[in-house]
Amino acid sequence: MKRFNTGLLVLGLALAPLTALAATQSMTANIAFDTPLTLTKVSDVNFGTVSAGVADTYTITTTGAVTAAGSGVVLYGTPTAGNISIAGSSSQTINISVGSFTANGGVTPQNATCAYNGGAAGSCSITGAAAPGGGKTLLLGVQAVVDGTQAAGSTAAPTFTVTVVYG
Repeated sequence: MKRFNTGLLVLGLALAPLTALAATQSMTANIAFDTPLTLTKVSDVNFGTVSAGVADTYTITTTGAVTAAGSGVVLYGTPTAGNISIAGSSSQTINISVGSFTANGGVTPQNATCAYNGGAAGSCSITGAAAPGGGKTLLLGVQAVVDGTQAAGSTAAPTFTVTVVYG
């Protein structure tokens, strides 16, 4: 009989309602992200006014100096290099590239050059450049291949894109 009573006791404990011994608490997972990159155009590239009807390749440097490869002449105006202010993270490096050269009015841009943060002019394929922080300057030069079909008084506005991403 002792055995039967022990079995009933175990069965009785198994059927007894269990009280909740668990508790839950909601948690918030906070995460902050670095400053987004911003590009602000300070100035477009401006070659000034050059000879009409002359096929030539003009080059503007990152300092704004214009030269012609052939018989073309810069007549007047104030040439300016392209100028973009880059701002963003104070800790992440950046990569800079140019592309999407698009002709307009018989003028085709090509071979862009870049000078970032006071550095020497060179290729616009820059990897691991210094973090821009509150703002660093990117100066741009480019070649313009002119086909010679331009009439006096006309203008052309070829374009290219500058892309900056975190490295």
